[in-house]
Amino acid sequence: MSFKIPKPMEDWLNQDFRKPPENFVDCSLYYANLDPFFINYMNRVVRPCMAYATGAADNTHNSGAKMNIGYSIKNTAVKLIKGDKLIFDGDDLACGFIGETWSESVGFETFLESSIDHMLGGGTCAVKLNKDSRGRCVPVATRVDRYYSTTDDEGNVLSVIFLNSLLYTEKYGVGGANSYWLVEDRHYDEQGAPCVEYKVHLKSGIAGQEVLPNVYDGGIPEEGLPQVVRETLRRKGISVNKEMKLPFRDGLGVWLIRRTSNNSFVPGLAMGDPLFYGALDLLYACDVVFSGSLVDVLLGKGKILVPRRFLGALRDDLKALGMKWNALSEHALTLSDAASDEDDSLVYIYTEQDKDFPPTNVQFDIRSEQYRGMFELYLRQIVSHCGFSPTSVFPFLEDGSAKTATEVRADDNLTRATVQGIHQTLTPVLNRMIAEVLYQAGFTGKAKIHLSDYIGNTLLRDQNIRDNYAAGLIPRAEAVQRVNNLSAEETEEYLAKIDEDDKRKQNTSFGGRLFSEKDYFGDGGGET
Repeated sequence: MSFKIPKPMEDWLNQDFRKPPENFVDCSLYYANLDPFFINYMNRVVRPCMAYATGAADNTHNSGAKMNIGYSIKNTAVKLIKGDKLIFDGDDLACGFIGETWSESVGFETFLESSIDHMLGGGTCAVKLNKDSRGRCVPVATRVDRYYSTTDDEGNVLSVIFLNSLLYTEKYGVGGANSYWLVEDRHYDEQGAPCVEYKVHLKSGIAGQEVLPNVYDGGIPEEGLPQVVRETLRRKGISVNKEMKLPFRDGLGVWLIRRTSNNSFVPGLAMGDPLFYGALDLLYACDVVFSGSLVDVLLGKGKILVPRRFLGALRDDLKALGMKWNALSEHALTLSDAASDEDDSLVYIYTEQDKDFPPTNVQFDIRSEQYRGMFELYLRQIVSHCGFSPTSVFPFLEDGSAKTATEVRADDNLTRATVQGIHQTLTPVLNRMIAEVLYQAGFTGKAKIHLSDYIGNTLLRDQNIRDNYAAGLIPRAEAVQRVNNLSAEETEEYLAKIDEDDKRKQNTSFGGRLFSEKDYFGDGGGET
């Protein structure tokens, strides 16, 4: 930082507890084992972008206070992309199984949210299916710095090595207990069949800074593992150091989801750009503004300015009283301390001879309005750079002026276009995974997922749909489905209920007959 950091702020920045950790795992070994073809991309693009997205301090120099703006933007973007409702369309039996049975049993919505989170942070996320001992396919999302993969030109995974979470022993006490990494290697054997091999590695490093295992080392033999670890592996249906066949029809049961369809840094690389690709300087600018505002607050407290000759007058008056100047050292009032601008503990006095030069109280301006203007400017640039409308991520950025319908629609269209673009790369991968789940469960029907669109200003959107329906430009079923965000099956049920209500309204309480003039005027038995 170009400005001087006050001592209280410097002490705060040097506190160990406030320094963001490297996600509690030292990733240096991971990056050292990367393919030289894209190691530069991973270190210079993915690593710092992921650090800002996760609120970590991986390979960054934190010389000021952090606002973690990237973390906030990423979390909001996850909600916008996921939407508020998942819709499964297709055959009734297949959709019923996926939507009501399987998705609830495996926590599919939680998996989807974590997948989008990892995808935005690193630009790419690997999703895989694990088939447990009960035959259930469980989806798992893995962050980009927890696996090594090889892909073809179409982005299909040819081989992948996962660095799975730690396997802890359940015994703690005297001497502690070891914990282990589970390394999973999925590949094709010599006959071209998909297979997997598991290895267990002992965790190394210190507490809070664990080191990733070297995937090219041999794993611990099964007989060398603690009994509790062997039981955990047995419950998962895993045999270590042994090649096993994979049951999946669609390759290795692993797919990559990417934020963008191509890579801006390495042409031909089957990885997407992170959310904050190209926005690191803007994120740093927000931290600078925030740090500068804190510096102003710390240095802007009131000061008392007095002429320097007051010190001489004070010294002479004390000498006249028979006191020596150095006798005040026990009160921390030395000449050098008294002349220091940073010493706020002094009480300045002036004698009768100095009436013409009274002390002056000065309060510096905090410049809150200027800081707010700079901060909001950078926020708008960052959010727009990521492809979202600033007000859709940070509602407080509204300028307070009334906007026309065209301006509101333009803001919404920016976010909607970004969400739809990510859906176009995300849903095909999810549908491939769902098709594999149906195949493993024995279903021959098909089911596809539809993520709800960003609705933006619901009043303008719904009114536009109603106007199109009234003009005969869209069918009734389409209007009902889009306004109420329904699946095709739910739309049919909705329309049937609407028709029943319309028929009921046409009837009156007169025995269920249709309302007519005879019901109102009687049976006509009066004068003609």
